[in-house]
Amino acid sequence: MAPLSASAKARLERIAAGVPEAMVKLTGRSRGGAAALRAHLAYITRQGRLPAETQDGERLAGQDRLEALLEDWLLANAAQARGADGPAATQSVAFILSMPPGTPPEPVEAAARAWARAVFAGRHDWLMVRHDDTGHPHVHLTVRAVGRDGRRLGPGPGDLQQWRERFAAELRRYGIAAEATPRLARGQIRKPSPLPARKAEQRGITPHAAEAIRQAAEAEAAGPEAPEPPAWSRALQERHQAIRQAYLSHAEALERGDAADRRLACDLRRFVADLPIPLTRHQVLAVELRMVRARLSPPHPAMPAPPPGGPADVRLRDSPAVPLPDPRLPRPRGRG
Repeated sequence: MAPLSASAKARLERIAAGVPEAMVKLTGRSRGGAAALRAHLAYITRQGRLPAETQDGERLAGQDRLEALLEDWLLANAAQARGADGPAATQSVAFILSMPPGTPPEPVEAAARAWARAVFAGRHDWLMVRHDDTGHPHVHLTVRAVGRDGRRLGPGPGDLQQWRERFAAELRRYGIAAEATPRLARGQIRKPSPLPARKAEQRGITPHAAEAIRQAAEAEAAGPEAPEPPAWSRALQERHQAIRQAYLSHAEALERGDAADRRLACDLRRFVADLPIPLTRHQVLAVELRMVRARLSPPHPAMPAPPPGGPADVRLRDSPAVPLPDPRLPRPRGRG
């Protein structure tokens, strides 16, 4: 393995330290005529009360200025689009750039501005608005869908990951510790619930997708034993194991370096030991339901009952209703 560069070591240090993750999310598209784009601009500017900033640094405030920008964008999209511009064509693409609660909002806004200028410079018009009223600083960035080259903006997952890394780099330039690791590199595969689903849950409404997950998990937990993991789940576990091994390989190489390298190697090993096994919501809920069933099941006749007041994990581990972990999957270790 080639020696690690200074920038690679710095990134490993941030990963092992668990610095906050920079987020760049594509939140939606305004399609069709003026109505959807008008509603979106009204939402992000709080009906024109919050100031918005364009790619040229122009500050817009009030509904009249927003209405003028909307008309300009619709006309430019129609004039510049290659080919037919149908009635359901995308007029704008919306993003949110955010950091966790407690991050100062001014550097987040400055980093978002620098990010937008770097990503869309000379190609797309955009409008940004900062929100401070939700507990965590974030910037709404709305991009005119048709670029000046006539192509429509259509980012994929690879683009979003690159853009996250660029946003994290801009945040660090403004003094904010940030990283942009993929979820699986942190032992996570579950995406946050979509905003409509979260709002429905806040109103006490169970989304259809969540209900389907619950029913599937209940059916699985009611069986005599856990089913064989599907192929896609085994593939995820293999990718997770490969990521863990990559971290450990870096740690092994760093252990042959100086004192700072050896400290980083130790931190990496602790980080790997604490990585969770990536599980879907369905899998997590099924395990939890099996644990509940195990608590309610009578002791196995061939086993003595656990002593009164014993730890719950001993009772669960001794219960035949709890499936043993799949030996093919990696098991995280606790901190030593």
